Amino acid sequence: MAQTVLVHPGVLVTNNQLNYVRDHIGQEPWKSALALVLSNGNAKYTNLDYVPHPRETVDCGSSSNPDNGCHEETDDATAAYTQALLWRYTRNKKYATNAVDILNAWANTLKGGHTNENAPLQAAWAAELFTRAAEIVKYYDPGGGPDGGNYWSQDDKDKVAKMFKDQYLPSIEQMFDTQSKYACYNGNWHASGIEAMLNIAVFNRNTTLFDDAVAKWRGLVPAYIYLKSDGPLPRRTPWCPRNDTQIVKQWFVPSDWIDGLSQETCRDEGHVAYGFAAIINAAETARIQGVDLYGAEAERITKAMEFHARFQNGGSPPALSCGTPPQDVVINHGMIGTLEIGYNHYAIRQGMSLPETQKFLEQTRPTSGEFHYRWETLTHGLTGNADAKQGRKKHSHQVKKEQ
Repeated sequence: MAQTVLVHPGVLVTNNQLNYVRDHIGQEPWKSALALVLSNGNAKYTNLDYVPHPRETVDCGSSSNPDNGCHEETDDATAAYTQALLWRYTRNKKYATNAVDILNAWANTLKGGHTNENAPLQAAWAAELFTRAAEIVKYYDPGGGPDGGNYWSQDDKDKVAKMFKDQYLPSIEQMFDTQSKYACYNGNWHASGIEAMLNIAVFNRNTTLFDDAVAKWRGLVPAYIYLKSDGPLPRRTPWCPRNDTQIVKQWFVPSDWIDGLSQETCRDEGHVAYGFAAIINAAETARIQGVDLYGAEAERITKAMEFHARFQNGGSPPALSCGTPPQDVVINHGMIGTLEIGYNHYAIRQGMSLPETQKFLEQTRPTSGEFHYRWETLTHGLTGNADAKQGRKKHSHQVKKEQ
């Protein structure tokens, strides 16, 4: 269950964690991570003269076709989160006011919610990022923040909270309606929906919604990642009852059931990344709020991380074919940008050995990411227990001296 009083900021990052990275921003891996964020390739998110692109209604078809505000909304959400982080790391208050302006623009404009085929997923992706930005800027740190300035009126904060409740949550909740066509969609949709619900619950101080999101996470993860101990076939989610034939088809007909296999492994690695990122992000936010989802599914998540990192590293994966007729699994680099947060928890905080994930991150760090997973090296790369209440715990392999 959620704490009676929720921790703030408590969506993915904490004040101690933000301060820790800020204090070590000239050291690796955060120095390179910040340089990546500020590089020309990401200028559209970091522009000090950023202009938001709010829509009254966001209309997104399958694969964002039609695209009536889909990319504008996702870009604005990414920019709001990015600039909120940059405010805390660089002490430039213009980043804070930009993040606030983006949030206010959408809160004052979005009245028709999200429509068309991709409405629930689009709402989830945007909400995952907007809530992170809102939480960081709302709960500035008077003692350790850039100047302790409050850049956001209470009236505007209330409008944003109302927007999350009225313009995002209804679309997201469609995914979990057993009568909805979305109930049996691929699990990365539900993972993003759960993270978004959890984030909205924290920002809106809604412990009932928080507990509901936690319960849905517990229902999704064993149905999205397989362990042999589950039996001959994967588990089902509470919102999508399926028979054996249907469940095999939903998993894209794998030739073997392997520890760590994801519901979307036989689809492609990119969609697996969407699912894993949201699952891990939600666990990180829950941990900040005193709920140990990481521990509840440690074996399942770490085996999935290692299994898929081995694919990414170009090693020899287990023999696995998928579909009818069967085809070999294609090894691609679709997961670049994530696993950093999960690795920080299980390997750095908990001391678990995750050699494949470590190798993958060392080859791809610093990360950029896409959609709902962004800047994981900057926020969580080797930060360990930096957000612990008892202080910032350093690890001998955590902070490297600047070269």
